[in-house]
Amino acid sequence: MKARINQRQGGFTLIEVMVAILLMAVVSVIAWRGLDSVSRADSHLQASSEQTEALLRTLHQLERDVALRASVELMEPVPAGADAEAPDVPPALTVRSADSGTFRLDVIRTAATPGEGLQRVRWWLKGDTLYRAAAPARDRYPLPAPKNGVAVLEHVSDLQLRVWDRDKGWRQLSGNRKENPPGLEIRLVRQTPQGEERYRQVLGPLE
Repeated sequence: MKARINQRQGGFTLIEVMVAILLMAVVSVIAWRGLDSVSRADSHLQASSEQTEALLRTLHQLERDVALRASVELMEPVPAGADAEAPDVPPALTVRSADSGTFRLDVIRTAATPGEGLQRVRWWLKGDTLYRAAAPARDRYPLPAPKNGVAVLEHVSDLQLRVWDRDKGWRQLSGNRKENPPGLEIRLVRQTPQGEERYRQVLGPLE
């Protein structure tokens, strides 16, 4: 009789089993929420890192295009006995901007491959996307115009441009065109999941 009583006391009651299951369920929910939070944080950091990398690539490419602007002119060969006339050479750097946030930058730069001559590169803002287009390189004028643009940066809500004036300092370029300015300042506002981000890049002196 006593042996039977000891066997009954060594088991678990239904209430104990239900409590244990309930505790395991609570621990599982807490663990799942923790893993979900870590996963969300990882995705957030990865997206932020990708956005930063895209911005840095864009600003680096823009700076490189301006730095490689043509410092020498391509000259057409002049036949013997002909009068040497000055060719109609376009400016190496032309900028246009307006109060509405429109932006356009035209650069004649050295080709990426040495010896291929010069090429036209164009940057412009359309909607909330910044585009870049590069034309084929050529060793004489006229240079082909850039056509198909590539989206290089999205979610740009505003882009303002200022040029350096030797007498007045930085000046807003509102609806005007400036050729070969001695300096450029670009202010860019970008909308990201983390909020509004502002950037400033100064290119110069461009002499």
